[in-house]
Amino acid sequence: MKSFVSIAVLIFLGWSISGCGSYSSKSSQNHLNLAGTWKFTYVSSRGGSATVSGTLTQTGTNFSGAMTITGSCAASGTISGTISGYALTGTLTETSPETISVTGTVATNYNSVSGTYQVMSATDICAGASGDTGTWSGTRTAVPGGGPYIGMVQPADRMPVQLALTLKNDGSQLSGTVTFTNSACLRSAEVTGTLSGANLELRGGGGTDGSFVLSGTTDDEGKILTLNSMVSGACQAESGAATLTKMQ
Repeated sequence: MKSFVSIAVLIFLGWSISGCGSYSSKSSQNHLNLAGTWKFTYVSSRGGSATVSGTLTQTGTNFSGAMTITGSCAASGTISGTISGYALTGTLTETSPETISVTGTVATNYNSVSGTYQVMSATDICAGASGDTGTWSGTRTAVPGGGPYIGMVQPADRMPVQLALTLKNDGSQLSGTVTFTNSACLRSAEVTGTLSGANLELRGGGGTDGSFVLSGTTDDEGKILTLNSMVSGACQAESGAATLTKMQ
């Protein structure tokens, strides 16, 4: 049931995001621009819920994008659809596979959407969701950027390491710099990575000081990053969890 709902939500996300993306109202072609990052919650009529998040792009009245799913039988999917005025219609294709038909309406402030979904087909691990229906709702989320984001990595058996991270964003692509304080190996490095909904991953280093991966999530306002720092090389024992807060 959850998988069906998630698929439906994903489809809606795609529509919403591609139509409402940049917090703008309407384009010169008199249709909503939903391109951007969204987070949705879907609720199945059979019980259960799931979260879907991702970034959509829009060309004319057509939108599409890749989605990340949690709480469902599928972990990812793609969506595509069209927007006409404030109305959304589309199809979500889940990797399970599962196909969901979605309809919805964009709010007048362009920052939220809601609607209904129906699972049209489902096989393999999602077969139990066949015929499922439900509702969904979603809100636009901010993309992390600027900074610095500052916080402490808490290794299991080492002193905490402070991180200071600055970010630039270009849609789903992230780049920036990070400075380590109290690390035995790492000093500062450039980072590059990706953002999919609320999920982000940054990679850096690779020289004599070692390399690292920062992966985790951002809050809806793009001000708090909840990350896991995985360090390789001589300082791998400095790996640990971190919460970074935007200072500016």
